[in-house]
Amino acid sequence: MNGLESQDVVKKAYRAFFSPSKYEVKAADEAILARGKNYRMPFDGGQLAVTTWGSSGPAVLLMHGWGGARAQMTGFVEPLLAAGYRVVAYDQPAHGESDGKLTNVLEISPTMEWVMQREGKFDALIAHSFGTLITSYSLVKRNFPAPSKLVYLGSFNRLLDSLPRFQVLANLPDEIMNGLRKMITENFGKNVLDEIVNENLVKQIHIPALMFHDRADSVTPVKDSRAIANAWSEAQYVETNGLGHRGALQSEDVHKQIIQFLKT
Repeated sequence: MNGLESQDVVKKAYRAFFSPSKYEVKAADEAILARGKNYRMPFDGGQLAVTTWGSSGPAVLLMHGWGGARAQMTGFVEPLLAAGYRVVAYDQPAHGESDGKLTNVLEISPTMEWVMQREGKFDALIAHSFGTLITSYSLVKRNFPAPSKLVYLGSFNRLLDSLPRFQVLANLPDEIMNGLRKMITENFGKNVLDEIVNENLVKQIHIPALMFHDRADSVTPVKDSRAIANAWSEAQYVETNGLGHRGALQSEDVHKQIIQFLKT
């Protein structure tokens, strides 16, 4: 591969790395979304798709992960409504029904504030996978107003751990990955993304937290949450068996534990 060809492949790899996959919305998800109030609101890259359920009670924000969507988080809606909460979920930039093709944590993070400005301060926040890293980053680096409780599921620890995982999935040689790292450094600045590490961020988050991670998670390894929980004095940590990466989002047992935690 000559220099020009290599550069072209690196550019394609860069676009692929920052392009989330599309979540396949299920009929059950659609039905719950349809029961909510759906609207679109502006952000720097177009419009965000937002859904709210309930008209009173403390508000809970649901944050999906990379390649997810607000539809993926709808399993929490009925349990939260029954417990007296109001629920808010939105598709992050370049996800679900929101606009955009490429995105990153620095672009997604401010959208939390924009949704809050529209919906009011959140009493609790439930985040999944990459959504936990965005949440921690927003609370620490952007001074996002602290909720009274946090729930993290399948937490992602080091942002740039996604690079070797991406290399395996995309089957890319080291030469291309070196070029990709160089392009990321040029575009974001040295160490900016490398320093986004959940286990370091949570040391500065003094909010009661409940964490779940499945031992059989094949997307985000359980060691990520173990490292975060070990660093986070305010966190209760629960390991599950057989739920995989997304099963906790639909687990009645997990939902019951979350409601009990939010209510105490």
